[in-house]
Amino acid sequence: MDPIVLAGFVGAFMLAWIDGANNAANSIGTIIGVRALPVRRALLIASIFELIGGLAYGRFISSTLSSKIISVAEISSRIITAGFVIALFVSFIIVFLATRKHMPFSISIVTVGAISGIGLAMGVEYVNTGLLLELFVLWLLIPFIGLLVGYIYYRLYSYLRSRRNIYVKIFLPLLLLYTSFTVSAVYMAIPEQLLENIYILAAVSSIIVVLTASIMIYLYMNIWGSRHEVIDVDTVVNRFNNRMLIASSAILAFTHGGHDVANAAAPLMLILGSRELNHDIESLLILTYSSLGLSTGILTWGVSVAKTIGEEITVLNPESALIANIAGAQTTLIVTRLGLPSSMVGIIIGSIMGVGLGRGISSVNTRLFSRMLSYWYIGFLVATVVTYIATRILLYVSI
Repeated sequence: MDPIVLAGFVGAFMLAWIDGANNAANSIGTIIGVRALPVRRALLIASIFELIGGLAYGRFISSTLSSKIISVAEISSRIITAGFVIALFVSFIIVFLATRKHMPFSISIVTVGAISGIGLAMGVEYVNTGLLLELFVLWLLIPFIGLLVGYIYYRLYSYLRSRRNIYVKIFLPLLLLYTSFTVSAVYMAIPEQLLENIYILAAVSSIIVVLTASIMIYLYMNIWGSRHEVIDVDTVVNRFNNRMLIASSAILAFTHGGHDVANAAAPLMLILGSRELNHDIESLLILTYSSLGLSTGILTWGVSVAKTIGEEITVLNPESALIANIAGAQTTLIVTRLGLPSSMVGIIIGSIMGVGLGRGISSVNTRLFSRMLSYWYIGFLVATVVTYIATRILLYVSI
């Protein structure tokens, strides 16, 4: 095998591995924080859904990273091949160092920075500066969007739970969370061309209605007969919240796989393409390979950063963790479906902070949040500068 291609495979797997190790916290941090599941079981669930998400969603962000950040068609295959191998290893080293410090990191921001460095070395005209500006604005806003959604969800949920009428207190808040979460998850996961078919749309809608009705009947049957016993009612609600928390964490793992698998898969696709080795059938294999790297990272080192998100940002209980997960999942699904490389960890941390703010400003570790943001943007600059220098050296050597 061509040594450069082999290096590309190694670099892609290493970046996917460290991505999984660092960003496993996105999906299982809240579960660990409230101790809803044993750590190993939470890691296993996350690894399975990361793999599925990478296969189902990976093409959206991969398209942006492989063709829209820089004008790859105008750059020589030699520079593309070597440059993207360097970008993979530079991104890996930066994220590895952050993971050693138990710091949740935005791998997408670093990857975009590394790819931008290749384009800048060729000339500013090779970089899609308009898209980069849009991404910068998105990266600045996305944690606060997650914060706002988490805050609104928590306040609305708390308001409904404070009502005296037992059915308003129990059914409405759970119905709000379950239906909004399920609808967004199902519809975002289905390709647009399938939703254009009226029969498929009707079938999906029917399934959602049946699932929602089943949940409501389940709760009604469990609460009926003990509706005057607050302890029994709270026990039923807490049991339901725990189950929904596990389900929402699985969806977060699914969306993270779909969003972040492109960080490793897109550069590898370009490396193989520059060697005329990439075909349509191989794109799925590359997504599978990169998704396996994500899953391996979660299983082998995922617990380290997960504790930072689950325990150090704010104190969580099953209710607040569930709300944070749903707010983060919905926002991430939309960003991923739009094909925008963003900071999923920023979304999740923002939603957790929003829930914390809903409970009181004193319960939120704002200092840790500020430190995370600064590390992400420093990572972007370091990745850009290093790949820029390396690409300039390649250009000099090739003259």
